[in-house]
Amino acid sequence: MPVPVLMSNGSPFPSKERYDLLKEEILYDNDDAFRAVSRLPPLPGREKIKLTQGRKFWAGLDQVAQYWDTSLDQFFERPVVDDPPKEESEYPDKMHIDSPPVAGKQGLGVPVGKTSTSAEAKTGDTGDETSQGPHTKTMYCGRRTGTGRECPDDLREETLRGLVEMVAWAFGCQITIPSLPPRLQVKSMLFPVRQNFVVARSPQDRQAARKGILEGPMVFVQCRSETLFYDKDNPSGSRNVEICDLLREISAMLLFAQERAREGTTEMRPGDGKWWTTKPRWGGADNPGPEADKNTDKPKEPTPDTDVPSANKRSKYDRSSLPFRRHGPSGSKKLSVAERWKILQPGPSLWDKKMKYKQIGKDKDSPVDDIFMVSSINHHFSIVHIRVHSTYLEWLTGNKGNFSDPSRDSTGTPWYVLRLRRTKWFDLFNPSDRLEGLDGLWALFSWLMR
Repeated sequence: MPVPVLMSNGSPFPSKERYDLLKEEILYDNDDAFRAVSRLPPLPGREKIKLTQGRKFWAGLDQVAQYWDTSLDQFFERPVVDDPPKEESEYPDKMHIDSPPVAGKQGLGVPVGKTSTSAEAKTGDTGDETSQGPHTKTMYCGRRTGTGRECPDDLREETLRGLVEMVAWAFGCQITIPSLPPRLQVKSMLFPVRQNFVVARSPQDRQAARKGILEGPMVFVQCRSETLFYDKDNPSGSRNVEICDLLREISAMLLFAQERAREGTTEMRPGDGKWWTTKPRWGGADNPGPEADKNTDKPKEPTPDTDVPSANKRSKYDRSSLPFRRHGPSGSKKLSVAERWKILQPGPSLWDKKMKYKQIGKDKDSPVDDIFMVSSINHHFSIVHIRVHSTYLEWLTGNKGNFSDPSRDSTGTPWYVLRLRRTKWFDLFNPSDRLEGLDGLWALFSWLMR
């Protein structure tokens, strides 16, 4: 099969020089990159590095390292000083919480169990001072300021966003956050799923690009904050936790398949055409609604001020322009509870208004769509692939279809079987794993944009 010269958007494929630049920045030493992000001088004997494409990635990884990087963890014993500090003896009434905070300087020893740096060292230390003897206490020295369980979700998301953007921009794609809460449709029910952000293709039409319209979606990223997947004390419970985490991934990928399958179709809003969205309630009889007597949306009347004479007081409602300001520039009035209850209309839309749905990368004659997801937990990520048959989507949404279809895909898998494949988990702190993950993303976008 000949290699295409142009991508599906009409632009040439990114050059090797672009890939070499990303490869060079992704292989930087962690300490050198962290110091470059913080605008600190390089270590003695090291050259100053320059971050261009990967600055956002390294800035996020620098924050994640403060919770997950255990490479510099050190635990040592320190004798306990029985005499109280001089400052406390001079001011006996001073509270302990009023003492100046310990500077978060790398390599500074702090007692385990006293600050957030103490929790869950991989060496198994518990930080109990009684177990270390009456005259010593365990101290911590390292990069972390907290445990991995305390890592904020947005730090992991920003790190993965910086990594994916390095490759997406080279192929003329952009990253966007879903404008609506992602919900998987199963028959007549909607299940919330997790999609942190999606990657879509930028349109060639300049007018559409200025409006923020994107084509796709192509790939999405899911970052999860769960840190406990195995329980040695309860093996059966560990199996359930692992299955639940797998269901989080599969449900999000099925929603992504539903979104890509919207190409060339019109939206059917929930309840569209049903009798409860067209016929008036109670046969059209006058019924103000369940909370008509409890409507509290009416504006309250101003209370007169008895201290000031009414003749010298100007009412705040005398201004002619005030009603227009209260109702906004369009003059729209907020509907009451009873008025909203009387409106008959289908449910809210589930489609993104700024997404032009296209199955980019799918063979037009194939009933199977390849769904790709970048999954991330802790400080690792992997690329997940699943193949979804169009008949499976019809069965999932409850539409009428030929469910006795014996067709199979190229691998011989029937339509009702979901086969999931996954790469290994790439460690963001390991340079070789970062490069391998970058190569996987580069190959993925090259295949989708062919």
